[in-house]
Amino acid sequence: MAEAVIRPMEVILVAAGSPTGRATEAINNLTRHLPDPGEPDFCPTCAGRFWPCAVFDDAASRVHAARLRVGDVVPLDLHPRLWPSSAQPVSPVWPSGPAFE
Repeated sequence: MAEAVIRPMEVILVAAGSPTGRATEAINNLTRHLPDPGEPDFCPTCAGRFWPCAVFDDAASRVHAARLRVGDVVPLDLHPRLWPSSAQPVSPVWPSGPAFE
């Protein structure tokens, strides 16, 4: 039986009032739902769910809303799976709440 490989993580301290500090919950949710190395199609937290899962999508949206780049907290091997592709020079537009007229 093959031994599971868990993606290594780092812990950093940031000022609570900084953009990163204000987005810590979203960043933690985003990283908790990153696929394990060698399993890029499956979320290790959401049983039986494909990656990116709904929790990752929500967290990525909140990271982006904090004016942070999602790619800065996602490992490079997963960048091709982000939307739009990290190869595109355009910054991603994440869904927002309903438009008011």
